[in-house]
Amino acid sequence: MSKRCPAAGLVAAVLVSLASLSPAAVASAKSSSAGTTSSSGTFVKAYSNVSGTTQFSLTPEDVQATSDGGYIGVALTQSPSATRPGVSWLVKVNSSGTPQWQRDLGCLSTPPGDYADGVSIVQTADGGYVVGGGTIGCGSGSNCPSSSGIQCALVEKVSSTGGVVWARVYNASASGSAIDKLKRTSDGGFIAAGTINDSHQNVGGLILKLDGQGNVQWQRRLGPAGSNQVLLSDVQPTSDGGYVATGELQTPASSALVVKLDASGNVVWERSFNSFSAGAPTASTRAFTIIQAADGGYLAAGHWDDATTPNQCCSGALLLKLDSAGNIRWQKALSGGLYCFFNGFSETCTNLSALAYSVHQTADGGYVLAGDENLKLSDSVPLEPWLAKVDSSGNLLWQHLYYQTNKSTGRPLSEYFAASAAASDGGFFSLGFTENATNGQGELFPVKTDSTGVASSTCTDLHPATTLNPTNPSLTAATPSLPVSSTVTPVSGSPATTVATSISTQSDC
Repeated sequence: MSKRCPAAGLVAAVLVSLASLSPAAVASAKSSSAGTTSSSGTFVKAYSNVSGTTQFSLTPEDVQATSDGGYIGVALTQSPSATRPGVSWLVKVNSSGTPQWQRDLGCLSTPPGDYADGVSIVQTADGGYVVGGGTIGCGSGSNCPSSSGIQCALVEKVSSTGGVVWARVYNASASGSAIDKLKRTSDGGFIAAGTINDSHQNVGGLILKLDGQGNVQWQRRLGPAGSNQVLLSDVQPTSDGGYVATGELQTPASSALVVKLDASGNVVWERSFNSFSAGAPTASTRAFTIIQAADGGYLAAGHWDDATTPNQCCSGALLLKLDSAGNIRWQKALSGGLYCFFNGFSETCTNLSALAYSVHQTADGGYVLAGDENLKLSDSVPLEPWLAKVDSSGNLLWQHLYYQTNKSTGRPLSEYFAASAAASDGGFFSLGFTENATNGQGELFPVKTDSTGVASSTCTDLHPATTLNPTNPSLTAATPSLPVSSTVTPVSGSPATTVATSISTQSDC
């Protein structure tokens, strides 16, 4: 249903990358315009990674607003070598969405079979950027050798123009580890959250506190506890100097998980959220993102699926408003209900749903969500990029779908918004996935809207959203008491490099 399982995708199957590779091409930005950019600072575009006449597929992962009013995005792509699974692709654009530079980033000079995938990016105080993800080999020596086949967590620092400053590889578990989200901290360092695999391939949560050079200041592993597994997908610094992380607890039923830590990495409290009948979970809940709200509490967002009545009702975007101690203040699931259609062979019934990958609080106390939603067609229910706003109590105020269509078939080409950033003008910049109708290659789909989620009322990529109804998922909180390990992981350097690539820009609105 979703583009990826945020943490597990890197730990278990990074080789199954949705992206394709970019060659070591020299930078040459070219632009083809199929429309006009709105004078209000909104736009809808598509970015493709090209070299000569060859296009290489891109899969969006993260985007952040930058101090100059522009944006920095990271995507997965493949390297020119067919034997090298993948690298990261960084693209820096200005406030109008015009590319300023783009780079392949990874272990481009090490033997085939190595890879380095970045899935999270932040800007640093000196104007550079730090990328977090996972790698095998990449010159990290005995700490994470290519021959082991074991993935290690990875953090790379590049300058304001994309040149490598340093790269660090973290062997956080003998059976594999990865970073899924990385944020700046007030001391000039970073806080990272992700996953580890134990010797039985059970998954636990990983939190790394790093200094400004990528050195480990402290480390926490949360779980696994037997078959109970932990996947962490987001982390945020909090106003008290600590941190809050969110993700999923699998028991094996999936429950949304929120963990609060103090400034030294000690667990203050932990909560899992699900509904229960006779002591057994009755839903599947996952939290992909979390923020600290203006009132000091937290808003976690993700997905909820009612497991008690499969193919009846319901599933939808999950919103959990917590107080500062992790108690539920309110909860909402935005669901489209059951929909039946003829798929060309038989009648199929499915739940119309939505999913939130990112959330931002607005000045009026509401929240803006970005992710995907089912589009209700007569013969299918494809996932499409979705923007929505709820008020401070979780009531839906507006929602929009943005997607390109194949001009020959009329079918949608776009699939989801992987991430979004709050813009300085009160609008939002979301980075999604779309497909080239001619060659099937993946492209980045950036959409800059105003504060109401609209890029242009006449934009052909703006579409009505499927009707969603608020549902009470009736979740309750439990305390999982996960085992905690604080052993600091070995760290080694990596000879990461960047290579300038070419980009083609299509402007739709």
